[in-house]
Amino acid sequence: MPSAQGIIKTALGEVGVTEYPPNSNNVKYNTAYYGHDVSGSSYPWCCAFVWWVFAQYDPCLVKKTASCQDLGNWFNAQGRWHSNPEIGDVVFFHFSTNDRWTNHVGIVKDIKGNMIETIEGNTSISSDDNGGAVMVRQRTSNIVGYGRPDYSEKAVYEPNTGYIEGVDVSEYQGEIDFDQIQAAGIKFMCMRSTKKNGSVDKTFERNLQECIDRHIDYSLYKYAYAKTHDEARIEADSVINLLQGRKVPIWYDVEDSSLISLGKDGIEGIILSFIGECKEAGHDVGIYCNKNWYDNYISQYLKDRYQFWIARYGQNTGLLDEKYKPTGRNIIAWQYTSKGQVPGIIGYVDRDVLLV
Repeated sequence: MPSAQGIIKTALGEVGVTEYPPNSNNVKYNTAYYGHDVSGSSYPWCCAFVWWVFAQYDPCLVKKTASCQDLGNWFNAQGRWHSNPEIGDVVFFHFSTNDRWTNHVGIVKDIKGNMIETIEGNTSISSDDNGGAVMVRQRTSNIVGYGRPDYSEKAVYEPNTGYIEGVDVSEYQGEIDFDQIQAAGIKFMCMRSTKKNGSVDKTFERNLQECIDRHIDYSLYKYAYAKTHDEARIEADSVINLLQGRKVPIWYDVEDSSLISLGKDGIEGIILSFIGECKEAGHDVGIYCNKNWYDNYISQYLKDRYQFWIARYGQNTGLLDEKYKPTGRNIIAWQYTSKGQVPGIIGYVDRDVLLV
């Protein structure tokens, strides 16, 4: 059973192969696909290249077809069509103005922020989708979607954003495979502590102990519902009691729309009541909020004195897009998507990077 790493290794071994003579589409991938030499404009070969790579393994995990549309429809029919990439995916592009929904394919080699690195056949710098060579390309646009073969195992994912990468999690992420997330380059984790009713998140203790055992940096967050100073102190006490003297950095998550009616001064008072209670118990505390809250509902007094973790997603594609990087006083971390994907976590997860 082929793995994503094996497919990528095989595809990389073909980089530099070209059709000969130029502009003929006479290339070994077409010869293997059709069973004889072919030549002429009727035989574009980006899809034949993808099929050839997978056909080196048993079983072959893609449909034998030279049509990008046919291959994309096949992935969709198999329930293996995705909008966010993983290493080893077959990536589909649309470069021309014709009515075909896709006219070029490649294989995802790496993911670097909002850019994917691909291995493609029949491409070149001057012609994205009919260039006559196997090349490694870097792509940020014209992407239609991703077909995900049923690999025996995923490739190791290295985010490569240039930042220290982390996630924030709760029981909604289920039981996390820490071996996989460490291999994927995750360096820190922020865990939900207690719920609105004060009960403990079901995965908190396991996640905390795994982070301690594996030397993964960790912190926790407490979502704010408090409308009075006393309620804020009760929220703080639920976290303090949970920790039982363990020193874990705390983030007060202030973004619930019900707090807006308190006004900027009222919100400041709630935050200070929570922070004061936690600090008295010996804990470091910062403030988590989205960029709109930071700009419009957080006082300058708080911005000058406390550290901030800011959520700002932009188009929320699952990838880091540098143009949405938040700036401001004492912002040290950025949650850049709620649709992140990491090996070891089923489904979407919030992705974060440190900015200091």
